[in-house]
Amino acid sequence: MNCASLNYRGLGNQDAVRELRGFVKQLDPTLLFVMETKIEGKRVEKLASTFGFAGGFDVDSIGLSGGIGIFWSSAVTVELKSFNAHHIDVVVQDKDGSVPPWRFTGIYGEPRRENRHNTWILRRRLHDLRDLPWLCSGDINETLHATEHFSEHETDEWQMRAFREAVEGCALQDLWFSGLPFTWDNRQDGRGDVKARIDRALGNTALLHQFQVVKVKHVSIV
Repeated sequence: MNCASLNYRGLGNQDAVRELRGFVKQLDPTLLFVMETKIEGKRVEKLASTFGFAGGFDVDSIGLSGGIGIFWSSAVTVELKSFNAHHIDVVVQDKDGSVPPWRFTGIYGEPRRENRHNTWILRRRLHDLRDLPWLCSGDINETLHATEHFSEHETDEWQMRAFREAVEGCALQDLWFSGLPFTWDNRQDGRGDVKARIDRALGNTALLHQFQVVKVKHVSIV
């Protein structure tokens, strides 16, 4: 099982679509969660066949901001459970029945700091809905620890603590990774440079027991 989560920051032009198609061909994910599509949902759904997926579901962008979607291969069936502008929650089942059902939640965290508590509330609400092996992945827009943030200015400890409490309260754990240490970079030089690990994958104990070996890798497509 291979899942990918990508904040693409726009799928409104052919160059972006071509680049993402190459990414999909290289990784061949069973599930692909995309964020910041910045186009209406119907256009995202039409990309499923372009990328070689069997199906897809999306949530519209609001104007030229936001927008999320999920695609899946012909190897699985996907049952949609809930969604809004900041998440898509599904139950995944292998078509051959070799793997018991499990749960995937794609998260696009609140970009504005003063609203990020809504992401923690959402996560706790989702945790209470059903008991399955659970993989939660996406752009959380927050770090767990100060070491995950590089800039001239320190990040707020209370924000990170609220995130940690939400993760612990949902019985999730950070799935450690290989690859690039940071997943976001403002691409500025000198003292204005900011990097952070704001994208991550989280899983519960049942997920680790079911799949036994779970690996996360940070990759760059630029």
